[in-house]
Amino acid sequence: MKTGIITWWRNNYGSILQAYALQKVLDEFDDVDYEIISQYDKNPANAKNFFRKIRQIGFANTLKRTFWRFMFPNLKKRTSAMQSFISKNLKVSKKSYNSQNISETNKIYDAFICGSDQIWNPNLTATDSFYWLTFAEKSKKKIAYAPSIGVEKLSEDEQKIIRKNLSDFCGISCRELSGTKLLNSILDEHQKCTKVVDPTLLVKKSVWDNISKKFSNCKPYVFVYFLRCDKSPRKYVEKFAKEKNLEIVTFPFLEAEHIEKYDFRFGDKKIWDASPEDFISYIRNADYVITDSFHASVFSIIYHKEFYVFPKKGKAQMQRLISLISENGLNNRIVKSFEDISAIKPADWKKVDSIMAESRQKSYDYLKKSLEK
Repeated sequence: MKTGIITWWRNNYGSILQAYALQKVLDEFDDVDYEIISQYDKNPANAKNFFRKIRQIGFANTLKRTFWRFMFPNLKKRTSAMQSFISKNLKVSKKSYNSQNISETNKIYDAFICGSDQIWNPNLTATDSFYWLTFAEKSKKKIAYAPSIGVEKLSEDEQKIIRKNLSDFCGISCRELSGTKLLNSILDEHQKCTKVVDPTLLVKKSVWDNISKKFSNCKPYVFVYFLRCDKSPRKYVEKFAKEKNLEIVTFPFLEAEHIEKYDFRFGDKKIWDASPEDFISYIRNADYVITDSFHASVFSIIYHKEFYVFPKKGKAQMQRLISLISENGLNNRIVKSFEDISAIKPADWKKVDSIMAESRQKSYDYLKKSLEK
């Protein structure tokens, strides 16, 4: 069964690794011949994309991205490291598609899978976009695996469109409990949305062991990866590291409109050109992890690392992290100060592993059943 995957898979560690993980799971099904459908232009710097970005994120943010892309060599290094992983590990269609020509994929694929990541977040993609497989013909099998909807409420118009989008799916799932409940509240009676784990948690730990590495003779360190936080959490990290006698190893976030200037002097070791393999490796070998990232939290759980999460702005943005933490038997990991970190008790990893094993099996069974329909 020729299967096309619609997901995000570029320029973000979590997006790349969840796409890789879904591939590894699909490798277990002998009758599934898959590839990721490319929705990215091969020449991202052309004028057409420049004006499209202005419409999507605004003029000021587009200028920031353009400036950093061409004037900051460390951003080029990181992009190159990510692209190297993609070229070696992701099976991506040679042709790139957009909303105008993606219907052509009906001639190539028998089935489509959308997910994971926040591809269903109406603040990031339109509810009638191809991420909902709106282009797929009625005869095609349509499956959602772990997309995130990322909001707590939907307008009546959004509900109507989404209900129609999902009317002929043979499998509907969501990554967060809040999103699962939201979709179940608007779906037709004969349909059900299933809560499943992110693809990075669906695969065996050995998958990540095989592409990461163990460090030898390195100093104890706290790994820090912030996507949105301002200067104050970094100050708390410095206090924490000093008390624990730890080095601070950080991957400064390099998405232009969210670059935090304090990152240029924050941390004892800054890894600018980190690959997805490095992302896993530095979490795997850390003594502690402090982050606001969903996937940094995921790999902290996989490798049994004591981790602490500083909140992002917006309750909906935090739901996926709250869901990840609470559903896996972890005591509260959301912190706002140095004192909050000190008050958190160590995790019961045996309990966490037991809960995770059950969730993983249910998620695998859902995917298997959906593919067999």
